[in-house]
Amino acid sequence: MGNKLSCSCAPLMRKAYRYEDSPWQASRRRDGHLLRLWAEVFHVSASGAGTVKWQQVSEDLVPVNITCIQDSPECVFHITAYNSQVDKILDVRLVQPGTRIGQASECFIYWKDPMTNDTWGLNFTSPIDAKQFREC
Repeated sequence: MGNKLSCSCAPLMRKAYRYEDSPWQASRRRDGHLLRLWAEVFHVSASGAGTVKWQQVSEDLVPVNITCIQDSPECVFHITAYNSQVDKILDVRLVQPGTRIGQASECFIYWKDPMTNDTWGLNFTSPIDAKQFREC
């Protein structure tokens, strides 16, 4: 885990208001698409014997989309990822503040979904991408 493969960045989006200082949206905008980062998707699976292990859900790097769907009183982020066959392999909501986000390595971020008790992990391509995800 924690491979450093390449950099990635989200597409820029035009602002609707024509008199802004810059035609590009602020990087921390809270009303729609925020980021698209590349990562491997992992899920914690438990066996009948009680052992817990990380299981890779994606066969390779996939685009992970982070969208803000609510800004007040809490920030609710919708996180989705699709594999190369366009099957949805990740579809979760992350609430901030409230969801504790852990970091196992400089590129691997994980959290537990309080609604489903599922634990998810994302192995990003760079520490910068992992930091961007944490700072959403």
